[in-house]
Amino acid sequence: MKFTDTLKTTIMACHDQSVHHPFIQQLVDGSLPKETFRYYLCQDHQYLRNFQHLHELVAKHLPADDAKLLLSLGAGEDQARQALHQALQITLAELDQTNPAPTNYAYITHMYYQLTKFGVAVATAGLLPCYWLYNEVGKGLAQKQSPDPIYQAFFDSYGGEDFTTSTTQMRAIVDRLALQVDQPTQALMRGAFAKSCYYEVHFWQMALTKENW
Repeated sequence: MKFTDTLKTTIMACHDQSVHHPFIQQLVDGSLPKETFRYYLCQDHQYLRNFQHLHELVAKHLPADDAKLLLSLGAGEDQARQALHQALQITLAELDQTNPAPTNYAYITHMYYQLTKFGVAVATAGLLPCYWLYNEVGKGLAQKQSPDPIYQAFFDSYGGEDFTTSTTQMRAIVDRLALQVDQPTQALMRGAFAKSCYYEVHFWQMALTKENW
């Protein structure tokens, strides 16, 4: 059994909480106010900027092939959002001026902490839920056909073959790192993964309530 196979129970619990969350349910039925989705996208932009930076920091400590792959995966996450920004007329200035909300700030801080405190393997495990959860949600909801084409495009972008491949590649990187560390470090990897799952679910709630300081 590969290391990431041991994480399936955690990610599927996160998936179940996500697909039943009002934010996701309102995306599915098309009732989510556009301003709420705009808020989500602006907050997500701030998250992804740091997410990509963490990919760059981690890549410095990986073998050349994995480093190149990780950098391409990090860049691809932000690119997937650009069409949504254009559809909702969200400007770059608006994105850059967004102040991370408390939950977003805590999630970002958590990811940097895993790297500075525990190292590359643990930090990379903490990055994985963003891929894996969105892929599972996207695959599960791509056929629901939201009446809002913008929301359907959101699901389609994460349930498609390209993002499924990215998720599989990220899992493989985590599996290779897990083989190089001892069991206590693997336990820390599971902990970082679980904490990121926690923040992923709370990110939906943050967006739904337009959380602020």
